[in-house]
Amino acid sequence: MQTIDDRLQIYKGIGPGFDFLRIGLAVSIVAFHCILQLGHFGVDRTPLWFAEYALVPMFFALSGFLVTGSAMRLSLKNFLINRGLRILPALAVDVVVCALVIGPLMTTLPLAQYFSGADFFKYFLNVTGYIHYALPGVFKDHINYRVNGALWTVPYEMFCYCLMSLLIISRWVRRPMGVVAFIAVLMAAKVAVIHLGHLLPNNADAALSFIFDSKGTRLLVTFLLGILVFQMKHRIPYSWPLFAGCCLVCAVAAFGHDRTHLTSLISDDYSLLPLLVYITCFLGVTPIPVPKFVHSGDYSYGIYLYHDPFLQVIISLFPALVFRPIIGVPALFLLGMPVVAVVATCSWHFVEKPILGLRKRFSFVARMRGVASQTDVSVAPPLVTAFNQPAHLADPPIMPGVSGLQ
Repeated sequence: MQTIDDRLQIYKGIGPGFDFLRIGLAVSIVAFHCILQLGHFGVDRTPLWFAEYALVPMFFALSGFLVTGSAMRLSLKNFLINRGLRILPALAVDVVVCALVIGPLMTTLPLAQYFSGADFFKYFLNVTGYIHYALPGVFKDHINYRVNGALWTVPYEMFCYCLMSLLIISRWVRRPMGVVAFIAVLMAAKVAVIHLGHLLPNNADAALSFIFDSKGTRLLVTFLLGILVFQMKHRIPYSWPLFAGCCLVCAVAAFGHDRTHLTSLISDDYSLLPLLVYITCFLGVTPIPVPKFVHSGDYSYGIYLYHDPFLQVIISLFPALVFRPIIGVPALFLLGMPVVAVVATCSWHFVEKPILGLRKRFSFVARMRGVASQTDVSVAPPLVTAFNQPAHLADPPIMPGVSGLQ
C-alpha cells in the first residue's frame, strides 16, 4: 500500500494538492464569515456548525505538516527569520491599511478625534500578536464591531512557532514521541487549568485559559498532529477507503449533531481532529486541478488578512442589499470575494513576493517559486544540490482563521 511519503516522492517532495487546499479553505472561510457577519448565528443549530469546527484547524494541520520540512533543514535562527519574514511584513501592511485607510474613511467620528483615540494607537499592537479589534468610531453599528476579527488566530500561530522552536532545540523535530509528549502536556495543562485555575490570580488564570482551555487550544493540537503526520509519513497509508471513512464520520457528526447539544467529547473539540488532519494531508498529496494562476503565488494569506475588514466595508456601503432575506449572504460574498481577491493579489505581488526575495538564501519555497521567474511551485524540481539532500516540502502558508466565531 502506498504511504503519504510515497506520494510525496512521486511529486518530488511537493504536495500537489496543497495549493488547492490553501485557496479552497481561504475562500470557504470568506463564505462562512459572510454568514456570521450578517448575524446568522443560528448556523450552530445546522450542519454548518462543522465549518467553524473544521476550517481553521485544517489550516493549522496543513501548516504543521508543511512547516516541519522547513524546520528539519534550517537552524533555529533561520527558521525564525524565515517565518518572521513570511508573516510580519504582510501583517504590518494590513494593520496600517486598516488603521490609516479603512478607519479614516469609515469612522463616524471627526478625524481629529479618530487619530487621537486610544483604540487607534492600540490597533498597531496587532503586529506583535497582542490583538485589538476596535478602531474609534469604525463599524460600531454593525452586528460585529471588529475591524479585523480574523486576527484572533495570530497569537496561536506565534505559539505554534514557539512549540516548533522547542522541537528544533530539543531535536525532537525528527522524533514522533517528542510531539506526542507535547500533545500530552497540552492535554494535561488543559485539565489542570479547568480544575485548578480558580486557585490562581485572575490574570494568570485568564492567560493560561487563553492558551490551554479555549477554542484556540485545538489549533495547537492540530498543528502538532500535522507535524506528527509528516514525521510518520513513511508509515501512514495513502488510502482512499481510509479517506472516505474519515469523511463519512465527519459527515455523520455534522448532520447528526446540533452544535448546541453536542456530547462533551465533541464539544471539547478534539475527537474529530485526527480525522481532519488525515483528510488535510491526504488531499495535500493528491493532485487536484486548479486554475493556473493559483500556482503563481500564495494568495491565501492576503485573503485571510483582508477579507474581514473589506466585508465590513461592503456591509456599510450596501446595508439594504446584504441584509435582505435569502439573497443577503450570497450578495455579500459575490461583492466581497472579487474585491478581496484583488487586494490579496496586490498583497502578494507588492509585499509578500518581494519579501520572498529576502528569504531566497535559506527558504525552499522562495527558491522553488522563483521570485524573479515565478516558477510553478507544483512542478518545479527538487533542490537536491542546494541542500545536498532530497528536497523537503515547500514552506507552509500562513494559518488564517475565521473571525467572529466565538
